[in-house]
Amino acid sequence: MRYRFIRSFLLIVATAWVVAGCDSMPGTEDGAQNAPEVHPSTGFVSPEIIDTDRLDFVNGKATSEVTVSIDLFDEDRDLSRVYVVIQSPVNGADPAGEVVLNVSNNGSRSISVPLEISEGASGVYQVVVFAADTGERISNRIFGSVLLTAGSEPPVITQIDIPASVTRPSAGQPAISVSMVALVDDPDGRENILRVEVLVNGAVTLNLCDDGSQGTCNSGFGVSGDTLAGDSRFTLTIQLDSNNSPGNNIFEFTAVDRSGLRSAPITKTIVVN
Repeated sequence: MRYRFIRSFLLIVATAWVVAGCDSMPGTEDGAQNAPEVHPSTGFVSPEIIDTDRLDFVNGKATSEVTVSIDLFDEDRDLSRVYVVIQSPVNGADPAGEVVLNVSNNGSRSISVPLEISEGASGVYQVVVFAADTGERISNRIFGSVLLTAGSEPPVITQIDIPASVTRPSAGQPAISVSMVALVDDPDGRENILRVEVLVNGAVTLNLCDDGSQGTCNSGFGVSGDTLAGDSRFTLTIQLDSNNSPGNNIFEFTAVDRSGLRSAPITKTIVVN
């Protein structure tokens, strides 16, 4: 995708800046050359709010449009391109919109950016704008945002898979893994689900992950053990060793959407023998 090119281009230019800053390096560029400047103009990002309930979704996708208004200035008058990237609030998702516009003159520009929206993917979409000149010198970056609102229905936990009881390993034996899985749905679309929390024994709140076990939702607390990312089956894998106390352990599960709406909590108990 073009966005991958933009990221690679930024990396190359950032490296060039470091080299250009070393006066002892041979063949460095004449410091008299100036990078372009980008400034937001009136109504920088329009609209600022998009109500997804007014969009027509087909196969879970809908389109909209955002207009970005900017002022461009380059003292050397060798402008080349303007880049606009609108980033999805969904971790790991491709940009929701991106435009590369060829420019040559200073002045104001209003740039229309097509926006592809997944059903339920509400939240704050960050808008990033920067420019480049013919020498591949990069301007400052300016930031804005557009808020996508979803419906007013909270998520629903439809199923919890958790063992009713587990037996501690004997002293000196390795810990055993215990997985808990919450299947979650949202009337506003599954991508509207922000996270699933579990309150452990009324004291500690952890997150279940829908990440394909690629990382962890809990800093410094192992991996999720999730099987498939994006299937709305949120997983947490905990370790049980011989030092764990026997008795009842209470787990209260709640799903939270991107509007902050919370599901009805579901409580489950694991008896540790």
